[in-house]
Order: sequence, then structure tokens, then C-alpha cells
Amino acid sequence: MKKWIGATTLSLLCLALPVKAEQYRFTYSKLYYQLKVNQKEGHDDVRMALFFNDSQTGKACQITKAWMEKEEHYEEFTIPSNQELTLPIDDNLKSANPLVYIQTEEGKQCDISMEVIANQRFDGSVSIKELKELAIQMDAMLADIGGMFSSYFMPDVEGITFVFGDTVTEAVKLSNGKDLSLKNGRTTVSLEKYVDDVRILLPAEPLKVTPWLAK
Repeated sequence: MKKWIGATTLSLLCLALPVKAEQYRFTYSKLYYQLKVNQKEGHDDVRMALFFNDSQTGKACQITKAWMEKEEHYEEFTIPSNQELTLPIDDNLKSANPLVYIQTEEGKQCDISMEVIANQRFDGSVSIKELKELAIQMDAMLADIGGMFSSYFMPDVEGITFVFGDTVTEAVKLSNGKDLSLKNGRTTVSLEKYVDDVRILLPAEPLKVTPWLAK
């Protein structure tokens, strides 16, 4: 079964669209207008990314195949280990407006999710100071997404969430001797709780690094 998803269904951060299907179809232009914020200046170290997440666990569904086509033209996408749909942002493609197809795991209910994530790959450790600088750019991107009135309703980025693979089960340690609990492969660092020189000792390279928003 195929599911057509229109532009109005995409959210700023994460929108649940429960669909018991294996294949999703979009027009390229629908995704282009959501992802073109990546072309703006002021947040070079973060980007808006597209995922399909398990509706039960929130973890990324495995994309088994993804491609776009228009008449005789066809291009298949390479999917990275974090399962992001790495769609090119191109004005010529917007004009041609090909169809984009995504196939996910059979029998799994997935939700489409637009997420702000860090561009940088983190391995070993990272300081609170570095994460605070990253949070500033995440705030800037969220402001660009929300538009001129976003400051009235968009919560601030108060922390950073690390998302790990299933093989990571141990607590995340800090250089000050404290631990951060890991739940469902995720741990969140509240930036205001720690001084700049505290370092997070990462047990593995995260699949993605995302903002944690104040409620």
C-alpha cells in the first residue's frame, strides 16, 4: 500500500503520521520547502534532517530503499547509518519536481519526522562549552523555521540529546564523576547544570545529536 503525504502534514520538529505501509511517496517540492532552511546562514553546524521513526519507540526505522524519478530520470539515495533521508536541496530539482519514494521495514508503523541535528560527528568526548555553542545555532535555525513570531511561542534550547545505537546500554559518564542515564538509546545533557569545561565521555559515536527544548 502506498501513502501520499502532502506539504501541510510536515511539522517543524516531529509529526506523527501513523501509516501501516512499506512505501511513502512525495513530490520533491514538498520536501524542498521544508529543507531549504539549510541554505540560510547563521547555523552552519546544524541542519534540518528527514527521518522515519518507529511510532512505538521513537527510534529510526530502517530505510530499505529510497529514490526519486521523473520520466526517464532515476536516482537512488545512499542511506547513512543514522537512517536520515539525505535529499539534495537544489533549485533545478524543485523545478523538475520528481517523485520521491521511500521504503521502510515491512510491517513496522513509522512516523515522518523533521528534526534539527548537528552536522558534526562526535567521537570520544565533547565539552559543555562546545555544546552551548551548538545550542546557539540550533536556536537560530528554529527561529528561521518559526519565522518572525517564533520568539513568542518557540521554547529555548536548554540542552542537547545524544541518540545512540542499540548496542550502547551503559550510562554516559561526565568528567566530573557524574553519570547521565540512558533510556531507549537516548541521554540528555541540561547545559545550565554544568560549567563549560566539563566533558561528556561518549561510549560510542552518536547516531544523531539533537536539541532538547524547554517546556
